[in-house]
Amino acid sequence: MTEALRRFPDGLPDQLLELDALPLLRELGRPTLIRVPGHGDLPPRAITTLLHGDESTGLQATLRILRRRRREPFDLYVVLGNVQAAAEPPGFAHRYLDGQEDMNRIFDGAPTTTAQREAAEAIRAELLASGLAALVDVHNNTGNNPFYAIVTNDRPATLNLATLLTTTVVRWEFRLDTLLDALDERVVTCALECGLPGRSASLRFAVDALRRYLGEDHLPTDRLQRDADVLGRLRRVTVHDDARVRFGGVLDGTADLVLPPDGDVHNFTEVSAGHLVGYVPPTGALPVSVTDADGRDVTADSLAREGDRLVLTRDAVPIMMTRSEDAVRRDCLFYLAEPLPSLSNRT
Repeated sequence: MTEALRRFPDGLPDQLLELDALPLLRELGRPTLIRVPGHGDLPPRAITTLLHGDESTGLQATLRILRRRRREPFDLYVVLGNVQAAAEPPGFAHRYLDGQEDMNRIFDGAPTTTAQREAAEAIRAELLASGLAALVDVHNNTGNNPFYAIVTNDRPATLNLATLLTTTVVRWEFRLDTLLDALDERVVTCALECGLPGRSASLRFAVDALRRYLGEDHLPTDRLQRDADVLGRLRRVTVHDDARVRFGGVLDGTADLVLPPDGDVHNFTEVSAGHLVGYVPPTGALPVSVTDADGRDVTADSLAREGDRLVLTRDAVPIMMTRSEDAVRRDCLFYLAEPLPSLSNRT
């Protein structure tokens, strides 16, 4: 029987490493864990990517690094997540496939009832058993955003890793059964968000950030090394399953929510109360809901209807606003955030 997770404990063979990204994924065929042996005695580190199949930048950056064939003073683990979704024609077009779950939402330790969950559990168990010191999980966005990092805690080691990579940081307060959630208590982790896929600037940023991560022999754990802009106190804006959504156009009875096609230009920018989110019918239930990290419905405290305009009720920073209806359906529309105090105050 084919194992759910494919393993390469001695690095990726040359004949696979030299393949272009999509032919490589087709050869691999399923989630893959690669261990590149190091030459020293520092604890291992890891890079994960493709937990969403439509996010190509992490794979491209990781392949560029692996093709240098540099041996680090630690073992390097590389996780390629939803290989099947990424390889599905036309390539890098599906966050996950019909019949699959979102691979970055299944690291909850639940029974491994599917091959996908079996692979996720094998990844989690092997990384923890390795004595892993740090992990960077590389992602793209589905809308225009600056490059930023996501952290799941405020510990100095975590913030030092994130600010080694970028000066914009999001403090993640939701528990969504991500890989970062699963490793949070035992491994220093952050997610690296590299903008839209397919852009040369996204790839340059990812390669540069990963080289800094791998090139830093010691990741300080005792005190903060750098300052950054930090956002938190997140609220998640989702669209109801039965709501009809459209980007652009007018409110003409064929949609329950019409979104500005360029709404993502406001990502990571503080906007005022009254800021336009979209257009909705002037009567009836709103087609959207807002929840905080504790699961409370905070829609009324976040959004209001003014005629056919859906607006914010207070100043906020929208982040991760998507321009993809598929992302709206499979994840959310965007998050509302607030600036947090400077990292320099958290010594």
